[in-house]
Amino acid sequence: MPSDLPEAAREETKEGAAAFGKYYFIQFGEATRTGDTSTIEMLDSADCPVCRDGVENINEDTQKGWTRSKNPYSVTDVQATKRPDEGFKVSMQVKVAAHKRLDSKGQSNGNIKATRYTLTEHVVWVGGKWQIPDWIAT
Repeated sequence: MPSDLPEAAREETKEGAAAFGKYYFIQFGEATRTGDTSTIEMLDSADCPVCRDGVENINEDTQKGWTRSKNPYSVTDVQATKRPDEGFKVSMQVKVAAHKRLDSKGQSNGNIKATRYTLTEHVVWVGGKWQIPDWIAT
């Protein structure tokens, strides 16, 4: 697990699920900024189609030399609710800051407008750690 993973996110508790869900999405934003998807790939499930799509999109941008000018995501109101099947539903409010898409020379080649949405993740405890098998933005 990443060394900066919060201690709470290392525990199989409701609070741990919430802390993990928040950490995951902030790391997703970092991957858009740096082009390095290794952390989010470590945290999501291999069976997560939306996670795979996100990683592929970041990797495609990286191959073009594109990154983001900053981690655009900040999250608030993180809540975990036990699911009837397995794991937790972790919901949060995501604020996407206005930012720029940068080319390989660090020059702006696109502007992204600010927005807000609700993110809902399915967070499950597998093999002694949390994983994300699915998420949806509404």
